[in-house]
Amino acid sequence: MYNSRDIQRLLRSSKGLMDLQRGCITRSADPQSPLITLVSSIWPRERALITNVVIGPQLGYTGQRRFHNLAQALNWLKPTYSATHYPSQSYQIARFQKALRISDLKEFAQVPDHIVVAWERRHP
Repeated sequence: MYNSRDIQRLLRSSKGLMDLQRGCITRSADPQSPLITLVSSIWPRERALITNVVIGPQLGYTGQRRFHNLAQALNWLKPTYSATHYPSQSYQIARFQKALRISDLKEFAQVPDHIVVAWERRHP
């Protein structure tokens, strides 16, 4: 079943409408990575407190991208808009499958100690 975002995207473009009439519709895929899984497991109010975030090869992405806080990094990793391809997917290392923990993120961001303790309590 298609969600409303997919249908709105199809109706906004002429190519999308033609694909809909022919029956060959492409669905928008949510990006997946170990880093997205980790960031999604951190509460939204805690994401704003984690600052000076650097996303690089050790977290599963090529190059280095700097963000003021983790909420901005999540917006780059997994934007709120719907699309068939997201910019962060171009920089994702496909072979990177290491399950990340908050201690891995702490090496590349300023994470307050109370957030580390709370996250470790929620994810033993």
